Amino acid sequence: MSEVIEEIENAIDLLKLNLSVKRVTAGLEEVLFKELLDCFVEGGDRRWWWESFKESSKSILFENGLGFQELIDIVPDPDEVVWFVVEDDQSPFYPIYEASTLNIVKIIGECFAYEYYLIPKDKRWLICETHHNSIVGIGSEVISSIEEKGM
Repeated sequence: MSEVIEEIENAIDLLKLNLSVKRVTAGLEEVLFKELLDCFVEGGDRRWWWESFKESSKSILFENGLGFQELIDIVPDPDEVVWFVVEDDQSPFYPIYEASTLNIVKIIGECFAYEYYLIPKDKRWLICETHHNSIVGIGSEVISSIEEKGM
């Protein structure tokens, strides 16, 4: 098990979120990873998707490294179950979990820093956090949310 997966699984256990946060099954995870990559990233697989999004984006810098705490105010519905795609350079593709943004924020708060992507199941938007402490959003709903909040 990679360090990233171990860290996330430990956070899920610690927070007692085992019933509401699920990892996508192994057979489907790789297929979904490739599908999401194809949907959002120009030029195929790369470590940092945000370097080559197919759509225009809006970003904001959180110098304190706590941008993840703002996700609840940026996503259209923090209770909606979304895909939580976690960068993991020890795996052939990134692990993917299904959880609400409310629970994802709790998990991230218990972990060391890593990049991640939140994507609803209809793929209408994407939000990520980069290793530069920027939250990046694509899709009209999250871009307008970022702009309305003056971020």
